[in-house]
Amino acid sequence: MKKISRIKEFFLEGKTTLLFALIAAVLVASCTGGSRGGTGGHVPMQPSRPVHSAGVYQLDYSYFRQNNLPIPDNYKGNPLGYLVPGKEVSGGYDFFTKYDESKALSFYKDTSVRGAGDNSYYWRWRITFNESDFKNIVATGLVAQSKARANDIFTLSGNSWQRRSISRADIGNIKDVVVGARGKSGIITYLVIYTDKNTFLVSKELTIRRMIAPGKNSLYGSRGEDATYGSSPFRTNLTMLPSGYFAMEKSGGKITLYGGGFGHGVGMPQYGAYDLTANKNHSYRDVLKRYYPNTAIKDIYSLPGVTKDIRVGITNSSGGLNHGKATLSSGGNMRIKGNGIDISVSSRERIEVTSNGSLLVVRVGGQQRAQSSGKITIESSGEYLTLHGVRKAHTSNPSYRGNIELVASGRNVRIINEVYIEDYLKQVVPSEMPESFGVEALKAQAVAARTYALSDYLKNIHGRDGFHVKDTVESQVYNNQVENESSNAAIRATQGQVMLYNEAPVDAKYFSTSSGFIEATNYVW
Repeated sequence: MKKISRIKEFFLEGKTTLLFALIAAVLVASCTGGSRGGTGGHVPMQPSRPVHSAGVYQLDYSYFRQNNLPIPDNYKGNPLGYLVPGKEVSGGYDFFTKYDESKALSFYKDTSVRGAGDNSYYWRWRITFNESDFKNIVATGLVAQSKARANDIFTLSGNSWQRRSISRADIGNIKDVVVGARGKSGIITYLVIYTDKNTFLVSKELTIRRMIAPGKNSLYGSRGEDATYGSSPFRTNLTMLPSGYFAMEKSGGKITLYGGGFGHGVGMPQYGAYDLTANKNHSYRDVLKRYYPNTAIKDIYSLPGVTKDIRVGITNSSGGLNHGKATLSSGGNMRIKGNGIDISVSSRERIEVTSNGSLLVVRVGGQQRAQSSGKITIESSGEYLTLHGVRKAHTSNPSYRGNIELVASGRNVRIINEVYIEDYLKQVVPSEMPESFGVEALKAQAVAARTYALSDYLKNIHGRDGFHVKDTVESQVYNNQVENESSNAAIRATQGQVMLYNEAPVDAKYFSTSSGFIEATNYVW
């Protein structure tokens, strides 16, 4: 779930029950991250989330002013009228309109707070570090992220923040790490790192999450109905923090991060959709209106410039586009078509396609049958095409609806799946939301996923590579989990439905679990 993400980013393993482990394995990062959860009675909540203006809101930069630091301004994204700040919690908490770390710490330490989606074990979480370990993690992460995400990290020079390459020697010994500013939802927008050599500034939630990699330090989770953290770790060996929603407490040589949520915090929290439909009698349209306000639902196939098929770039087991070879089979008869090629292949026979650097070489049953200087298309008569030697989450040999197109990439082969959009969703929705969430929540996921695909389709961001979307979290997770009837029912019930804002498809962000608030897109990207 994207661009975790959307939810899309991790395969989660748990130590509570098999059910939660299975749910967590499906909810992958956005983009972006998976979670687990359960059901239970919830305290009454307000019937709907208040919608706020998408205009730029002014943060209180008192920390920078009080410490005579220049005020940073590298959030250049445009506000969107359908991805706006929202309140999910019940009770006395409100938006973070002023800089107040004591308020933030109280909020994230409050395991009794309730709200939409609090049936996720990521609703509240904590991780405790030895102070020396924490500082080493930050120092190592700062160097790594200054290379990986250089635009988000700055060094104080005179009275300005400058982008510079950072080595371990530039850091020296870390003296303190403090929150410089938060978004209206409470998400950290800036961390200030003081060392005995320099002062650094780290911005953007994903950069901050990646910089503080918990590693061996255990994560403890709490659902709202539990009102306390579990006695056993919920996660271990995390490569990044679950979210940018947290506060730090220092005591007795330890640093504890108290946080909430999983994912980037923009758009639809999938556990919120689950909770609202399963426990609050919301329809999928209620959910979409709540998390994508000011949008209208239209039929995708009535829109200009949209065909019924979508082209998906299929990645290898490591996530790259190049495959050393493509080996395919099917339960039905197949046809191989290309430049001067039209070969019939019986069911169960294996087709192998490689590239010699200039031509695609086709073998059937181990025997060379043809060579082609152009693309090759493999069709199957109403059956799935199985791609051998590629590992996805649920299988080492994923199967695909539609046709498979093969093109040369040097001495490698690139694989593109051309498939009916509704059939594409049958392998996206179960990869982004577990069947146990129920058909109504899956309907909301189906509309969001279809809209997200349409947005990428029309942007043509992968046009140079010959496809519309990738099968990874860069677009939406595709074919990482097997199809299921609940997801297919949700897709049929919402066939063709997409969300438009000002007559254009929305960027339908979604993620796993909120911390109690939703953020505007321009304070995350």
